[in-house]
Amino acid sequence: MTAVRRLFTRRVGPNLFGAAVVQPTLTAVGVFTFLAGALYLPALGPTRVEAILALLLLAAVALLCTAVGQLAAVLERLEARDVKHAEAGAAADRPRD
Repeated sequence: MTAVRRLFTRRVGPNLFGAAVVQPTLTAVGVFTFLAGALYLPALGPTRVEAILALLLLAAVALLCTAVGQLAAVLERLEARDVKHAEAGAAADRPRD
């Protein structure tokens, strides 16, 4: 019975909100946004100044998406380190028999 309970309560697959999924997804969103905007821009027929401003805005969005993905990875690693330190501190605080 415990084997069946462990089978149904155990998590399967990656954490969808973890950095391993969020980071590549946001990087792909940023790259796709920039490329789609850059390729569609000539169809709009902007002036030179408008085209430069639009490309700068697209680049800023792409960099922001990548930065948020990197931040997710850094936060996940910091949280894992905090958990390890908390467990080590709790083990040191326990009274010895």
